[in-house]
Amino acid sequence: MQYKRKLKAGVILAVLICLTGCGAKAPKTASSAGNINFVASGHSNVSSIIEQTKTAARQKAEEVAEQIRVEQEQKNPRKGYLIAIDAGHQAQGNSEKEPIGPGATESKAKVAGGTRGVATGIPEYELTLQVSLKLRDALEEKGYQVLMIRETNDVNISNAERATMANEAGANAFIRIHADGSESSSAAGMMTICQTPSNPYNGELYQQSRALADCILNQTAAATGGVKRNVWETDTMSGINWAKVPTTILEMGFMTNPSEDQQMASDDYQMKIVEGIVKGMDAFFGIEE
Repeated sequence: MQYKRKLKAGVILAVLICLTGCGAKAPKTASSAGNINFVASGHSNVSSIIEQTKTAARQKAEEVAEQIRVEQEQKNPRKGYLIAIDAGHQAQGNSEKEPIGPGATESKAKVAGGTRGVATGIPEYELTLQVSLKLRDALEEKGYQVLMIRETNDVNISNAERATMANEAGANAFIRIHADGSESSSAAGMMTICQTPSNPYNGELYQQSRALADCILNQTAAATGGVKRNVWETDTMSGINWAKVPTTILEMGFMTNPSEDQQMASDDYQMKIVEGIVKGMDAFFGIEE
């Protein structure tokens, strides 16, 4: 409320100055030529006062708005963080090749096709988008800023391009949502992925990415009660290698495991995953409720 009073006071002051300037009357003189010159000069002065007043009012409003923004961030530090969310895969894979990292000679498919639910028949790209949209809403509700790499299935965005989008937005964290697959229907559990300390493309980000991977895995496993596997450190993931911000991939569970496939398809379980990721982000940024 006090911010509104400050802004109102600044505007009132500006109006009073304007009215005082606009209402000033020129003194009478005997010379008609002098009157003309004075009127012209007076008009110029009034116009100048009005412009100065408008500028001062704008500056005051901007100062008050910035003060409000800073104080709001202090009350809710999440407002100062941008999280990029990548829903893994897309409706149509892209087998064209791209370098696995900046300047790399090795290349991989731009976007793999993903797996599919053995019990539900749901393709991975649909599942990852369902969870990612729920995650977007939950993070924004908490106060975080969110960048969605995709919000529909009919896109064609390579893994390198996805990372580049997060880089260019200046994301503070980049989470990529995926689900696992295996030849064994008994394989189960969730894991996270990050680069190794010796990654030739962004090894300097290892500590931050590993911390992010740990926070997301620990909190998501706790929230869902799912099997907690491990953090896999690898330099084979294009979407990690091209990143210039802390990045992790969350493998939510195995779509080739009938039980986990059905769990991940349910709204209730998806919300538990989302709850865990949000708590993981809070832990990563050192935010306490």
